[in-house]
Amino acid sequence: MKVLIVDDSKLSATSLSRGVMRVVPDSDCQIALSGTEALEICDRDVIDVVFLDIEMPGINGLDLAKRLKVQFPETNVVFVTGYPEYALDAWGTQASAFLVKPASEDDIQRALDQLRSPVARHYDTGLFIRCFGNFEVFYNHSPVRFERQQTKELLAYLVDRRNALVSTGELMAVLWEGMPDTASRRSQLRTLISDLRRTMEGLGYPNLVVKQRGGIAVNLNYRECDYYAYMRGIPGAVNSYKGEYMRQYSWAEPTAALLGT
Repeated sequence: MKVLIVDDSKLSATSLSRGVMRVVPDSDCQIALSGTEALEICDRDVIDVVFLDIEMPGINGLDLAKRLKVQFPETNVVFVTGYPEYALDAWGTQASAFLVKPASEDDIQRALDQLRSPVARHYDTGLFIRCFGNFEVFYNHSPVRFERQQTKELLAYLVDRRNALVSTGELMAVLWEGMPDTASRRSQLRTLISDLRRTMEGLGYPNLVVKQRGGIAVNLNYRECDYYAYMRGIPGAVNSYKGEYMRQYSWAEPTAALLGT
């Protein structure tokens, strides 16, 4: 997670930075002492969350939030101020949260739990599976390349089933829709499963694909997948769903319909 703290008081900014680092130890936290400096940082880097003071010389926090909304619409803004009377104006900028100084670690955590835009879009270090829009898999910010396109589709279907055990027969019907169940295709399926397990092991996830008698499943948590985060009701993930789910796969349409209800 990339965080920018904007406050004309270096002491306040440093204190808040320490709090953020305690809540999210692996975050990349920068400090800007003015609105102009903040815009320069956002121009050259992708920032997930801006913790923003309001009373600042030059570009004040409210005006900066409006500019961020136009120039960087997926960047989340969290106001942190000593002036609670600004709360109504702050909400008018579509901020994710409004904190009163001094912000505690619990305050910071609550703010991060209700972000309007998902931090997941930048794929924190490690594995991230995106289901909204086209199905894609990322590792350390880069797309994962599969040896076979059907290997990717196999993973997509297992993800769609949400950690449930999927039988060989079901996978055959999905991956070779309308085609007969033959020994040759079963052999192809075994190759795809081996390819998927080998790919995940190569990324450092040897236990992601669970193979049991009668079928296989994936072992994902909500932090590794936008769909799973959505089903958990994580605000950022809920806001990230724009009506499209695994759009390259026709078998995903029932889930897309359920998400749209």
